[in-house]
Amino acid sequence: MCLSHGNIARRSVLAAGLALPLAAVTGTAEAAPAGPFAIVGARIFDGRRVIECGTVVVDAGRIVAVHEGAVHEGAGPRGLPVHDGRGKTLLPGLIDGHVHHTGPDRTDAPRFGVTTELDMVSDPAAHGPIRRQRRSYAPTPLSDLWTAGWWATVPGGWGTDSGLVFPLMEPGTDPAEFVAARQAEGSDHLKLALEDVHLITGARIPVLSETQVRGLIAAAKRHRMPSVAHATRQDMARTALSAGITGLVHLFSDAEIADDVVRLAVRGGAFVTPTLTLWSALGSLQNPATKSVITDPRVAPFLSAKQRGFLDAPWGFERPGVLETASRNVAKLHAAGVPITAGTDSGIPGIAHGVSLLVELELLVRAGLAPVEALAAATSTPASHYGFTDRGRIARGLRADLVLVDGDPTRDITALRDVSAVWRNGAPVTRAV
Repeated sequence: MCLSHGNIARRSVLAAGLALPLAAVTGTAEAAPAGPFAIVGARIFDGRRVIECGTVVVDAGRIVAVHEGAVHEGAGPRGLPVHDGRGKTLLPGLIDGHVHHTGPDRTDAPRFGVTTELDMVSDPAAHGPIRRQRRSYAPTPLSDLWTAGWWATVPGGWGTDSGLVFPLMEPGTDPAEFVAARQAEGSDHLKLALEDVHLITGARIPVLSETQVRGLIAAAKRHRMPSVAHATRQDMARTALSAGITGLVHLFSDAEIADDVVRLAVRGGAFVTPTLTLWSALGSLQNPATKSVITDPRVAPFLSAKQRGFLDAPWGFERPGVLETASRNVAKLHAAGVPITAGTDSGIPGIAHGVSLLVELELLVRAGLAPVEALAAATSTPASHYGFTDRGRIARGLRADLVLVDGDPTRDITALRDVSAVWRNGAPVTRAV
């Protein structure tokens, strides 16, 4: 039986922290690091497996101890504040693998347990503060952000009608120089726009050539940058996978996935971020998957006006069947062992930061992932593929980005709607709006 308190002394907790790097104990930003506390008696999903009962101890923004097994009632970690985890599940902070978001106000995602976001297009002018924050262990209400900076596209290609002016892959542009320039600007990963038909209008548009695609991916590998592709059509995804792309950050919905495309993904070790939330928004103006989440009384009171603005923004058209096709493609890839990571495309109509990841995880479970596999898709799996060594797991020495939820999302993924508490760098996140 898992009880609420354990015999863990403050001195033993702090001694465990002495083996950590000095920055973990002192913090690296102006604000003082958060003090020690323990979460006791919770079920723990550590990013890979379920611990039915355990205690996690946090100090100075990091996890300093993870104790497995039932504990003695009433003993308590002496001298430490205790959060009662009985009947609750503790998870690593969630990772949204596809957003569009570089503004200074990134408080919406953490309220729903999403503590790390991967931006897929941004102005490099914002990169400096973003990088400084994610190195810090100081308390913050903001999500950490990794970003692609400017993506790779051609004149007249996908994204060039946005009104922004950014570097393009001109006919004579050297892919190696293009990638080096993006890395010098602070980009963390390279995104390729592989869209030969305009997603909204259906018109044919220019797209990167196969030679350019291969050159860009090869250059990214030399710079040790993950390369990812926007490809909503199967032919474009096939091109990316054939060239050795690290991952697809959409799963196409124009066709049932072909066996050769599955084999390419398996052979290349590519991951896939399906963004089923996007296909749900495009497939139906009613968007029932999202509405069932955002109208839930466990969720609705915590939505900001900004989130509601995105969620209520209409596309103005429907493409019936796209969610169903993409979901079947997820099932086939998953059955073949292709890693699936969770991402939403937040920052566009119908999709909002933080809360829409709850929708995505529910859609992944409907597509065939077990709840534990869906949770891994938002924690340890993206951390592994993007090379994050300080997050995505609950383990000693890692960053204390944590989510405590009522119930058991390892069996019922909808329990994620019932967030009890969130910590960023070991400091509590205020959920009220």
